[in-house]
Amino acid sequence: MKSSLLKVDKMFMRFKTSKGVLTAVNDVSFHINKGETVALVGESGCGKSVTSLSIMGLISKKVGLVDGSVRFKDKVLNHLTSKEMNSLRGNEISMIFQEPMTSLNPVHTIGKQIGEAYKLHTTYSKAEREKKTIEMLKKVGIPRADKIIREFPHQLSGGMKQRVMIAMAMACQPDLLIADEPTTALDVTIQAQILELMNELKQNYGTAILLITHDLGVVAEMADRVMVMYYGEIVEEADVETIFNSPKHPYTVGLLKSVPSMDEDYKRLDPIEGNVPVLGEVTRGCPFLLRCKHAHEKCLQEKPPLNNVANQKVRCWLYANEELAI
Repeated sequence: MKSSLLKVDKMFMRFKTSKGVLTAVNDVSFHINKGETVALVGESGCGKSVTSLSIMGLISKKVGLVDGSVRFKDKVLNHLTSKEMNSLRGNEISMIFQEPMTSLNPVHTIGKQIGEAYKLHTTYSKAEREKKTIEMLKKVGIPRADKIIREFPHQLSGGMKQRVMIAMAMACQPDLLIADEPTTALDVTIQAQILELMNELKQNYGTAILLITHDLGVVAEMADRVMVMYYGEIVEEADVETIFNSPKHPYTVGLLKSVPSMDEDYKRLDPIEGNVPVLGEVTRGCPFLLRCKHAHEKCLQEKPPLNNVANQKVRCWLYANEELAI
């Protein structure tokens, strides 16, 4: 059995608010092996980005508290000091943030921002840092790399900024890359190029990827395994083929039915009615209750556990026993 590069065990993220303590990530457990791509999917507001920020230790303890264990290699990340986490971020673990338009610092050149990773985590001289920065920009397909390092973010297109973000994240060849909606706001052609680039970097460096997205097309192309998140919980987990060919949870089924297909004759899409509940709104029963066509009395009274069903995990009372099915 492969040893896990990242192992998240019973992680909670609780925020302090004027209304009391609210749980945004609720008892989440998963693992990622070296060289594996795991997708975390769900609607906006399901807790995907909070999960990634919790792993990276980027949520201030003044507003949010992490419980449980987040283990990376032989280190428990949520027990490390700020200095120890800083030595890991950008070095062994990197993150591509959701908005390349706003994630880059507008007052510093591209070269300085990428070179910062080398400055913090290597002993390269200034000349060596510049050389490595140009090499990395070329690897992510940016032309005129020797000129781009002197330019500022506002001088680049959205696709170029995203490539810069990837170059910055991959500068020190991390073991784990967390990509939060890496193709958001990019046109289809640029999306394809970015995904191809991430796959190339994975193949070249053996980097594991936690891919956070709501785009199921991206998931089908990139992922080895898929975790479906709803209201801060994992509601289904399986390999990518099983998720697409044999989804079990009503939420997963609904997500797939909401996606148009070019392989089928015209048909009306079947969207999921309603919205993800706001934090603190669900105090009993299944959070998906009011949107589920299969809900029954037990769903109202008690939250379902994450059941093992064949080769997947499902958090639904329909699968409390393996012989039950939708």
